[in-house]
Amino acid sequence: MKSQSAFKDFDFMMLPIVSNSLVYKDEFMLADNFNSPFDIETASQFINTSHPFKINFTMALLCFKGSIRIRLNLEEHLLQTNDVLTILPGYIGECLEISRDCKVVLIAYTWKRRFGESSATYSIAMFNRITKFPLLRMQPGKMEEIMAIYRLMRRRMQDTGFQYTGEAVGGYMQVLASIFYQRVHEDLEQSPEPEAGNRQEVLFKKFMELVQEHYTKERSVAFYAGKMCLTPKYLSISVRKASGRHAGEWIRELVILEAKALLKSREYTVQQVCDMLNFANPSFFGKYFKAATGCSPRKYMLE
Repeated sequence: MKSQSAFKDFDFMMLPIVSNSLVYKDEFMLADNFNSPFDIETASQFINTSHPFKINFTMALLCFKGSIRIRLNLEEHLLQTNDVLTILPGYIGECLEISRDCKVVLIAYTWKRRFGESSATYSIAMFNRITKFPLLRMQPGKMEEIMAIYRLMRRRMQDTGFQYTGEAVGGYMQVLASIFYQRVHEDLEQSPEPEAGNRQEVLFKKFMELVQEHYTKERSVAFYAGKMCLTPKYLSISVRKASGRHAGEWIRELVILEAKALLKSREYTVQQVCDMLNFANPSFFGKYFKAATGCSPRKYMLE
């Protein structure tokens, strides 16, 4: 892979083994660790909860054996045998644990298109479902079918004389997307969106959706209460009852997680991170960050 690849930060990914990787035009990557032994030294580089990372491309992890425990935007996911986890651009992730017997496929790309969205059968509801619940549990037979498609994609990318690799890979991805959307459709039929029986839980989910959308600009509970046509006090009580934590804690945790990811990338100065997170000045940002982490932004960046 070229040093200026779109995946220049790919060392942040969760997989401990990437030796069996194929890259097409620095915008599409396939990798797996099927033929590689587990390397605990390499894996330890990715299991570090103090160093969250921000994904700038779409990534799917397909688990064929073992498990990976990952936190995405503060929500923990356990990826096990026959699971598929979709990670969208902008997600902040932390790899918490990788089992020694883990065997996984990675599909990652920077292409702007969403495979399958041209068809009317792929509804907004399905896409929203994947956005809210990125983990899909597949039947073993479907995983075998997915593996067959994966091998075909690898074969196309390995054939240096083939002139239409991009078109072929796009077609295979379209087929994979249809399999994943079918699985989502089955989930929607069996478990439709829950009714608003527990108002606190419904409000908490809505609150977290808004926070994930606006936390880089807005940190006040009053802002989110206004968006939900509630008083700040009522929202705070509801969030506390549903999650056991105060609304302000959830906002602060996402802001700090974003700040950590930006600082550890070392692509931005403290001043730039301050501006990106809409703080009035570096002094205010420094106090906010230190109160949450116990150290200054600069010290955290250089650790």
